[in-house]
Formats: sequence, structure tokens, C-alpha cells
Amino acid sequence: MREGKAPPRVSVVMPTYKRARLLGATLRSILAQSFGDFELLVRDDGPGGDGTEEAVREAAAGDPRVKYHRNPKNLRMPANLNAGIEDAVGELIAVCHDHDLYHPDFLAGLVHLLDRHPRALFAHTGLEMVDQDDQPLGAVHVGPWPELTRGRVWLDFMLRSFSSPVCALTLVRREAHERYGLYDPAFGFIADVEMWMRLCEHGDVAYAARPLVRVRNREDGHDVDVNPWPIHAFSFAIHRKYVPRHFQGPARLVKEAALALRADKQVLHEVASRLRHGKPIGLGASLGPLCDHAGPISRALLPLVGPLEMLLQEKRS
Repeated sequence: MREGKAPPRVSVVMPTYKRARLLGATLRSILAQSFGDFELLVRDDGPGGDGTEEAVREAAAGDPRVKYHRNPKNLRMPANLNAGIEDAVGELIAVCHDHDLYHPDFLAGLVHLLDRHPRALFAHTGLEMVDQDDQPLGAVHVGPWPELTRGRVWLDFMLRSFSSPVCALTLVRREAHERYGLYDPAFGFIADVEMWMRLCEHGDVAYAARPLVRVRNREDGHDVDVNPWPIHAFSFAIHRKYVPRHFQGPARLVKEAALALRADKQVLHEVASRLRHGKPIGLGASLGPLCDHAGPISRALLPLVGPLEMLLQEKRS
């Protein structure tokens, strides 16, 4: 920030890792926003030498709002995101993925919502899904939710399903992070889901019922698709944390029992899918967390998976 100039109203924090091919178009979509009072912090968590820095320099074309930083060591998520937020100076923090495309009114729409609804701690938006070549996949996700929902009502809604209705692409008040914390590393790649639940305990939620983000599907071989077990374990743990905080008395017992059954159903579905497609079940280090946070069926079944896979492999050989 130059001396004598007010800080930008919005800080856009964009963690990136080895996505030089896609990053340029993503950055240009941010720089073309109709709301221009922002800084764009690109946080490179890669090893360097992969073209990321060059892609940022080319897309920025000298725009002083763009600030590139490469971590001296790999921080992973969400530590890389948290480091970016700590360096941000705006009163509003936008988290943007390094591979998605942003409607020109993405920032304007979300800033307007937080200005209009001072009780809202964060604002999110509808989405359109596109492929790696930016071609529409025919999926547009715009929920039937009102412009403002009470936080406790939204938390109740989030606890009904392991599929989060909030994408990571949001606008959050800086004071919300200062009061209630950053993204919790205990929940890894989906720490944002825990963040939305945490903020719902303290404020309301604003929503733009327009697809202001074009979300690219992940590239083939992405860790989340190859090994979904950590995501399942984190998701179960988040729900285990918030169900007893949100419900009391007999309702809590009912919700905890329903949660165990939903978790078991998810585990069994994943196991069946992997077997059907000839993929290894591959629980690995996720076995313990899954047994801790899933239901009784999973706790009984999952410890048998490893020995069973070894037996089947021996028979095949």
C-alpha cells in the first residue's frame, strides 16, 4: 500500500498450485471485475519453475493490484489460504480458486449483499459448471434460498447433508475472521465447510441467486478424485462437531443417530463404487479417522478391508 492511499475495500486471496495453464484466464476474469477497489493476492504453493509466476506476470500486465508470492516451502491447504488472509488489508476477504472463471459482477454482487445486510458475515453465490476447456457441462446450481438467511437456520440446513450448499468462493467480513478465526487445518481440504458452520453460529448468510462463478471441473488424477477417503473423514468429523452444538436433548440423540447412519451409507456407497469400477479401496491413513467419525457399521467393516484386499490380490497373482 502506498503512503497516503486508503487500503482497497476487498482483498481477493487466490491460493494456487501447479495450474499455470488455467491461471491466466482466471486472473483476467478477476481483473475485469466491474468492482475495481481490490487487491489480488496470488499465493503460489508450488515448487517454482512450472510457469506459474510467468502466467501471473503476463495476466497482470503491470496491474499494481496483483501481488504474487511464492511460499518458500509447501504449506498445503488451508495453511496457504490462511497466510494469504493474514497478509490481506481489505475489510472484505474474497476467496477465489485458481482454475475458475468469475462473472464481471462477482465482486460487485457480493459486496452489495454484505453492504445491504450488515448482520451477514459472509455471502455466496450460484454456480455454473464448465469443463477444462471452459465448455458448459449443462449444470447450473442456483438454490431456492432467500437473499438473507438467519445463521442458525442455515446451519440446520447444512447439517442435513454431507454435500455443502456453500462453495468455497465467498466474500467474508475481515472482522469475522478476526473474531472467530481462520480456516482450521484439522479439517484439511474442506476446512471451508467447517468455517461456514462456525460463522453461522455468530451471524447470518447472504446469497446471490445468480451463477456468478463458472467452476471448472478438476483435472484428471486430482488427489480428491483419486482418494476421496480423507474428504469423507473430514466431512464426518465436521458434522460430529456441530450436531451436538446445534441440537439439544432428545433432538440431539436423534440427529446423532441419523448422522451415524448417513455416514455408514456414504462409506458403503464409496466401497461399492470402487469395487464396481475395479478400483482399490485404499483406505490408508484415513482408516482411523473414518472409524472415529463414521457409524457402527463402518467401524466393524473398515478394519477388515485391508486384509481382504491383500487376500484378493494374492489370489489374483
